[in-house]
Amino acid sequence: MKHRQSLLSAILTLSVLAALLLIAPLATAAVPNTPITAQDLLKGTAPSGLVANSSFMPSKDAMPAHEAFVGRLHLAAAKMGTDPDPLTSGIVFGKDPGFFPKATIGFFTDGGNLVPATQDVIRAGSLAAGISYWDIIVQPGRVWSEPGENGWSRASFPFAFMHEMEGETHTGIATFLYEGDRVSHVRFQIVQQTSPYYIVDYFSAWGMTSASFTPGVSNLTSLRATWRASQAHRFPSATWASLETLVGTATLDGFDGLIDPADVVDSALVYKGVLYRKACTTAAGPFPYTDQMRFGVWSQTKSMALGIALLRLAHKYGPGILDEHVVKYVPEAAFFPGWTDVTFNDMANMASGHGFDSYLGGNYADWYQAPSEGMKLAEVLEIPVFAWAPGTTFRYRDQDAFLWGVAMERYLQAREGPKADIWRMVANEVYRPIGIYYTPMCRTLENATRTLGHAIMLEGYFPTLSDEARVAQLLEQRGRWEGKQLLYRPMVDELLPSTTPHGLPSDKPDKYYLHNFWINPYTPQGGSLMYFGTFVGWGGNLTVLMPKGMTGIRIAKVWDSALDYENPVGMLTVGDRLGAFAP
Repeated sequence: MKHRQSLLSAILTLSVLAALLLIAPLATAAVPNTPITAQDLLKGTAPSGLVANSSFMPSKDAMPAHEAFVGRLHLAAAKMGTDPDPLTSGIVFGKDPGFFPKATIGFFTDGGNLVPATQDVIRAGSLAAGISYWDIIVQPGRVWSEPGENGWSRASFPFAFMHEMEGETHTGIATFLYEGDRVSHVRFQIVQQTSPYYIVDYFSAWGMTSASFTPGVSNLTSLRATWRASQAHRFPSATWASLETLVGTATLDGFDGLIDPADVVDSALVYKGVLYRKACTTAAGPFPYTDQMRFGVWSQTKSMALGIALLRLAHKYGPGILDEHVVKYVPEAAFFPGWTDVTFNDMANMASGHGFDSYLGGNYADWYQAPSEGMKLAEVLEIPVFAWAPGTTFRYRDQDAFLWGVAMERYLQAREGPKADIWRMVANEVYRPIGIYYTPMCRTLENATRTLGHAIMLEGYFPTLSDEARVAQLLEQRGRWEGKQLLYRPMVDELLPSTTPHGLPSDKPDKYYLHNFWINPYTPQGGSLMYFGTFVGWGGNLTVLMPKGMTGIRIAKVWDSALDYENPVGMLTVGDRLGAFAP
């Protein structure tokens, strides 16, 4: 999602200038390297601020955990300390973003790893009950023991605050003690984030929450098998420093492009089959769980969910899907003007012929806040018709992307039955075969008769950097993985580097839009103009497909959209230096 500050100003009655001052990026000043003692955790001593992230990790004298941990950790809601204090946004949707959410998290151990029973969204703040605004996603951590702690074992894990309605993440780390059926309080802090929307501050937070324990985790055998499979298929990775040693620092200069380095959350380059990643800096020093971090990438989801879903369906059922009409699968649209002739191809290229004069104009806020699939569809269909015929003029619309996802899911259900789910299809038939075993996605909030809402698909996917690398590598291998074609090859080919642009001309100079991917121009040294497929998300989240298996990835938190954060010139320049574009 892009260009959000205008709506934020309207919602929060702040001028753009005031908003920019209030949401300055997180400071990176030194924080104390203060140990988190067992006594602090057992007594629940409230912290007064951030400590170094390393304080949440094993000491140099650490030993293996005394015992396994298998059960559910029940966390109470807790008031957090925040910087700034108070948070500018105040109460949002009746919920307080200054509170840690009440939540239950299942864990099991595998060796020294603390593995969450789910890496999907754990709903808390998006539900009616509770005081906190935040939902939560939990990632794998560690267990160990420290000398002199009387039989207690320690655990720590990374997590992300987010909200089912939105696409940002606020990165956190937590730690607690356990012994038998007893657990201590849980110490936590929030130290980094991607670009915000309703919660306008770039904030850090800290606190202590009480906890209790219930033994046992359902489906443990299956969960452990999935975890071990994910570890067996880890993407090869190394540090950025090792890449600098390999190719020279000057060769990599300018990789993150035109944005302020302080706005870069993390970035990486896939080079010769290895994911070389920079250290993720935070308000409390380097983050110790960089490989496990999940990021809210906003509209990169359009490429990694809607785009990949289309490529999979075209492979399974043929490219004729592009000629299907929206009203066949969303008959509600037949009662509104301008939808009769709109095809799936028009929707995939942001050319429905509907919309308002501005990206966030008209009923955008009403649509965005509508919780259920039906309510969101109703808001989409109220959008007026443009003067242009379908398929002729690009107009970027989140609302159209949502409708497009509903239409694809109903197409799938017509083929495979009413229980078919478009995101589960992508997860099971594309992502799992390429080694992505965990696929958290925001869904609509339905009533109690529906277990899962519709996968949002236009935002709200939370990948790791290696997940992004795998999806890009699948495309760079023309939709084929380990000898099996997963995606429709002719359509994949149109996304790969070429001297011919594919797609519909966009509203940006020399850029095109094709099947929920951006096609960006770049002229290599001594060469001719070329075009490159990219995934782009609000705030500077960017993944670039390059020749010879290179992939550039950047996670960022840019607020000012005037900074051209979508421009991949830095990554492409580095790829050019490394010989990606040479014959």
